Amino acid sequence: MEYVRVCSTYGAGFWYVPGTDSCIQLSGRMRADYVYVEPKNGRTDAYGVGNGRYKDATGIKARARLNVDVRTPTDFGTLRAYLRFQIDKNTGNQGTGSGALVDKAYIQWAGITAGQAQSFFDFYADDLNWGSFGGNAGSDASTNLLAYTATFGSGFSATISLEDRGNRQINANYYDVAGQRLPDVVANLRVDQDWGSAQLSGALHQLNSGTIYNPWGGSWGTRVDTAYGWAVQGGVKFKLPQLGAGDVLWLQAAYADGALSYLGITGNNTTGKVVNTIADGYIVNGDIKTTAGWNITAAGVHYWTPSVRSTLWGSYTNVSYDSPVKLDNALFRDFNVWQVGSALIWSPVSKFDIGVEVLYGRLERNRFDVVDYNAPIYVKRSEDSIQTRLRLQRDF
Repeated sequence: MEYVRVCSTYGAGFWYVPGTDSCIQLSGRMRADYVYVEPKNGRTDAYGVGNGRYKDATGIKARARLNVDVRTPTDFGTLRAYLRFQIDKNTGNQGTGSGALVDKAYIQWAGITAGQAQSFFDFYADDLNWGSFGGNAGSDASTNLLAYTATFGSGFSATISLEDRGNRQINANYYDVAGQRLPDVVANLRVDQDWGSAQLSGALHQLNSGTIYNPWGGSWGTRVDTAYGWAVQGGVKFKLPQLGAGDVLWLQAAYADGALSYLGITGNNTTGKVVNTIADGYIVNGDIKTTAGWNITAAGVHYWTPSVRSTLWGSYTNVSYDSPVKLDNALFRDFNVWQVGSALIWSPVSKFDIGVEVLYGRLERNRFDVVDYNAPIYVKRSEDSIQTRLRLQRDF
């Protein structure tokens, strides 16, 4: 009879698969969130009358996650297969019903990463914040990809990645998106040192349309030219052991044109009477006009004691449309999104957290963008909201 043996080559938690030289680690997470979102009176009819009582102010999210990590030594380095399977059960303002997904499923070998993995554009990727308001605090996407990473020693590396365009499209129907001809091309330069890490990322995003444009009408004409969106991002992560063991500070900034997903935007944003329609591009006079924006994010965690820590994070996103787009369609208006949040977390035992996060968000649209039916003229509108979240989480 062959007994299971500990495999210390790849860190804690690995053990040898009996009869092989492969090591496996099983891990996972159970999480329960209890969420309150301040209800707002939104526009529900032609006269701007809304009733926040029809909206769920409270909600519950339950999440179960299983990770399987298998590693085998080869002549060309470690062969790794990684799977993360996740099931959610949501109610109230967290949505309804259950959902199961493969969040990660990839193979790594000899510098190659293939499958469903974290985008190589991402850096901070919502590491500390729990909730969000109108999108993530920055780019955070799990996507299908094929990538190659070259390592140069001393913690330096570079990656080139082909990633699924479909996971990065925002309201692509506004430019009549055609079939994918070119996946998103993502590249990064990264350094990991004792003091922390830093990364510079870039992405190219194709916007191709199936529309035939004829300014005089009719079924004939010329096809709308393909446009290309792009994004750049720089980030740094500082380890701050002089303040407390485990203390970290994240700083990140990004700019995108025609590729708003790389700013952390996930779709339309609505708060009360302020309704944002967001799209990467829009066709005006036979051309795709791309939408530009930028984002900055800062986040930190401080350990007051080994079992008590707090987080503080914030982000600001600014998006602007070309004048021809705003003249052609009143739905598209420049806007800003502010997010600020903080959490206090207690770990009574190892890998078990009990915490509360409070999040403030504010959505602003430029003046003359929103109709206030209680006023005689168009006025500037903005709305804010507060979320609170109680979380219990057990990792194993």
